[in-house]
Amino acid sequence: MSTSIRFDSADFPENDAEEIWREGIDAIFEIQRPKDPPAPFRAKMESWHLGSMLLMSHVVRGDVEFQRTRRRIATSGVDHYLVHCLLDGTLMSTFGRDIQQVSLGSVVVRDLVIENVGFTRDAPMLTLTIPRQAIDRRTGGALRMHGLSWEAADPIGLLIASHMRSLVSVASSMDDEQALVAGEATLDFIAACVLRRAERWEQSGDPRLTPVIRAQALSFIEGNLADMSLGPARLRDILKVSRTALYELFEPMGGVAEYVRARRLDEAMRRLESPLHSRDLIGAIACAVGFMSESTFNRAFKGRFGCTPTEARQRRAAGVLVGATSTVDDGSRSHDARGVGFRTAATIRSLGG
Repeated sequence: MSTSIRFDSADFPENDAEEIWREGIDAIFEIQRPKDPPAPFRAKMESWHLGSMLLMSHVVRGDVEFQRTRRRIATSGVDHYLVHCLLDGTLMSTFGRDIQQVSLGSVVVRDLVIENVGFTRDAPMLTLTIPRQAIDRRTGGALRMHGLSWEAADPIGLLIASHMRSLVSVASSMDDEQALVAGEATLDFIAACVLRRAERWEQSGDPRLTPVIRAQALSFIEGNLADMSLGPARLRDILKVSRTALYELFEPMGGVAEYVRARRLDEAMRRLESPLHSRDLIGAIACAVGFMSESTFNRAFKGRFGCTPTEARQRRAAGVLVGATSTVDDGSRSHDARGVGFRTAATIRSLGG
């Protein structure tokens, strides 16, 4: 059956619980909470990996500010859309001069290459975290999706919200193959819905085209990791941009070559930990993510993750998952619980379309 990642702050000391929760959210947002909150910290999260996307049910009590800053956009390694369904409480978002108040039961889309700040108060919600390329290859890309919403009274909005609730109700009972099928079907459904509502970016001097071009570059990289010729020259040809413009796009990430290498290694780790690739030879995985030599791949992998590909696979096979719940004693329980946050963040970062 599909294994979820669960977190409940009530299981741990308050200070530990908030830190663990922040580690999970850190993959996407910088968090601000009141310095002297009127009530103890309380939060719950449960997430399920459905193919190339993540389904999450979550709530945090009190006031929270979720900041998607330019720094976080550049350094988080996350280029996804979030599809939220608000179940209760308050959710408001600001981006540029725009303010969006989300109504109960409605569905709203957030584009994580756009700077924005979300404000929540006692707001349980369901969220689909979807890699950009998973939508782009179904829609043609370059869609204005940030802020797109469907009200609860909108029949399409009702369908999306109902579908997300249904996914949560059955996610834990699905095996890996069923989860993959459900994820692919959901992506097709979401893509069909946004195609009828979202506009495409105009090819003009709009300064917001920079993140769109960057997103197109990242999407192309994700879809061509196995291509040995993938590099600056190929990207310039595909994107029709100058050497200087390409350098500026990737400078915050250490350059094109460094970014491509990191994504190849991250994809390799995802495959090594995935039951869908449990029978793949390590050499085949190395080749599939664009490494010409298994020995070169092994050195690069150990440099990034601190273990060899074989060791990573053995840990997965042995069920040694960082963040697995322990009931031995309070000390080990706290140590393992910390891994829940890290594991959630790692899962978000590893999503591929």
